[in-house]
Amino acid sequence: MSSTYNSQEGSRSNIIRESLRQLVLRVLAERPYHGYEIMNRIEEITNGVWRPAPGTLYPLLDQLKREGLIRVERMDRKGVKGGRRIVYALTEDGWRRLADIMFEKARKVDYLIYYIIEGCRILRENGFEGEAARVCAEARKAVEKFEEALEQSCSPAEVKVEAGSSQAAGPPP
Repeated sequence: MSSTYNSQEGSRSNIIRESLRQLVLRVLAERPYHGYEIMNRIEEITNGVWRPAPGTLYPLLDQLKREGLIRVERMDRKGVKGGRRIVYALTEDGWRRLADIMFEKARKVDYLIYYIIEGCRILRENGFEGEAARVCAEARKAVEKFEEALEQSCSPAEVKVEAGSSQAAGPPP
C-alpha cells in the first residue's frame, strides 16, 4: 500500500469527521436530541445515505462537549430507565460555531455558481450546446428553490443586502 493511498484515506476520514461535526451541530440547532435521535435525524437529512455508527457518534459528542460546543442535559422521561434521558444541546459557543459554518457554506455558493457558469460556457465553446442547456436548466431550478427558501428563512432586507454583494459573475476573492 502506497503512502499516497494512506494519505488519501486519512484525508477522506477527516472530511467525513468534519462533515459529521457540522451535521451534529446543525441537528442540535433544531432542539436537544439524544444520541439515537441524532443518528436518525442525520439519516433523514441525508435521505438515507448516511447513518453514523454509535462508535463514531458518541466519541464525537464527547469531543464537542470538551470543546464547549455542546452540553449534556438530563431530561425527565417516563418509560426510560431511571426516569431520565441524556440529551445533547448547543451551547452559546456551539451556536456561534454553527453560524460560522453556515456563513462559510453560503460563501461557497459563489464558487459553485461560478463553476457552473464557466462550465456551461466551456461546454458551448466545445460544441456541447445540449449538455450546457441541460445543466443551465437544472441550475436555474436550483437557484429558484434557493431563492424561495431564502425568502422564507431570511427577512427581505437581509436577502436584498446579501444579494447586492454577490460575486457570482466572476471568481470569488
